[in-house]
Order: sequence, then C-alpha cells, then structure tokens
Amino acid sequence: MSVTAPLVVKLGGSVGDAVDAACADVATLWHERRDIVLVHGGGSDADALAADLGRPPRWLTSPGGVRSRYTDAAALDALTLALRGRVAPRVVTALGRLGVPAASVAGFDARAVVARRKDALKTVEDGRVRVVRDDHSGRIDAVDATLARTLLAARIVPVVSPPAVTRDGALVNVDADRLAAALAGALGAPTLVILSDVPGLLTHPGDPATLVERVSSDDFDAALALARGRMKLKVIAAREALRGGVATVVVADGTRPAPVRAALARGGTTFTYGELVEDA
Repeated sequence: MSVTAPLVVKLGGSVGDAVDAACADVATLWHERRDIVLVHGGGSDADALAADLGRPPRWLTSPGGVRSRYTDAAALDALTLALRGRVAPRVVTALGRLGVPAASVAGFDARAVVARRKDALKTVEDGRVRVVRDDHSGRIDAVDATLARTLLAARIVPVVSPPAVTRDGALVNVDADRLAAALAGALGAPTLVILSDVPGLLTHPGDPATLVERVSSDDFDAALALARGRMKLKVIAAREALRGGVATVVVADGTRPAPVRAALARGGTTFTYGELVEDA
C-alpha cells in the first residue's frame, strides 16, 4: 500500500488527561484515511515516577534561557521507564479502543533516531554559569523513517518517543518536540502539529488574548526572544522542522476539544516560511 505524506502530531507531556481527546481526534482523521504519526513526550509522568523512586527531577537553564531536564543516569532510567511503561501504553490503548491500530516505537528501536551525546552543558545557577558533564542528553544526528513508513503502509499509527541511541549504542534523552520536527522532515510531512497546554506563543504568558497567530521565517529571532520556558524549545523545533522541508508547523492548545483539527484550522501559532501554505 502506498503512503501519502503523513501528518505528524506531537502530544506534549503537559497535556496529561487530555490525551484521550487528542487520540479521539487522531482516530477521526485516521478513519478519514489520513496517514498520521504521533510523537509523545511524558515529562510529568517521568517526574512522578522519579519522585516515587526518591529521585525528584532536576532542571538545567542554559545561558540563553532554555530550560531542560537534567538527565543523569538515574533520571534517564526513570524517563525511559515512564515513557515506555506508562505513556506509550496509554496512547496505544486509547487509539485501540477507537478502532485504530497503533504501535509504540522508541527512538532506539531499529536505530530509528541516532543522536550525539552532549559532552558538557552550561547551566546558570544563582546567577553563575557552571558546566555539567554527567548529563545523558543528546542532539539528533539522523532519523531513519523506514520503520515508521513500514507501519504506515500497514495502516498502523506509529507512536514514537525518546530515548534515542548514540552511534556506539548508548541511550540518550532527546527533546520530543525536536524529535517530532526531525521525524516530520524525514517523512516529508507537509504539516507538524505540536500540542501543548497553552494556546501557542503568547506575548504575555498566561494571557490567551496575546496569542501570536503567525510567525514567518523573518520573525524567528523575535519569536525566540519572546518565548519563555519550554516554549523556547517549541520555537526551535518549529524552525528545525521548516528547515527540514516541513511547510507548516502549528503550536496549539492540546486541552481543547478536537485539538488536532482545531490546530489544522490555524487555531494556534502557525510557523511558516514566506506565505502561509494551506494544509494538504
């Protein structure tokens, strides 16, 4: 069976209880014969599991203001257990109840996502910059979309998550938004939808009325300066997706009804190069 260029949807870990609504929306599109790939994070589940194990999560803030998880060996173990043991089964079974066959795929399966471990990270603590060398996070080097395409050809929805694998076979955490961007580019997806717990990029965080509806290629630096917290990584992911050939990226509210279709109707912040490209 031939596969059309799929829609890639990233479910944010912060969406939480709204996963079922997002999966219901994905099921509607799938039954309409749309090819879809889901990518998920699971930070809140990883945090809860780490706390249960007596290892509360820690965070790093780069000099540029980007906040990321401090993934030492124990944190990587908890993250892997949470993503593969809690989040993925929840998503796959939710889709299954709606008549949609789905299969959970980690970045390390079939070496689908190869990343390079970061040797050292700079973090700001109490106004001072220090270097962290025991973090097991990585930057994506390559994505092999063969496994995802094989599942799509069989009308199975790939449900993809970190961790990735290094070239020498070690597990590393990678940002799920940037994973979604890299996978969308590798699949030739026309559109990437990133669902979060906020309406999109806001000029005043917490105020939905200040939504930035569109960001073009000329506006990325300003958008990145405007973004706060985890939104910075979503803006970075959007830029990487566009550079990888994706025509449109929408960052939207994953807690609203029918969140995927709402995002496709431009219900969020739409990132494009040049003129707005209508969804295929």
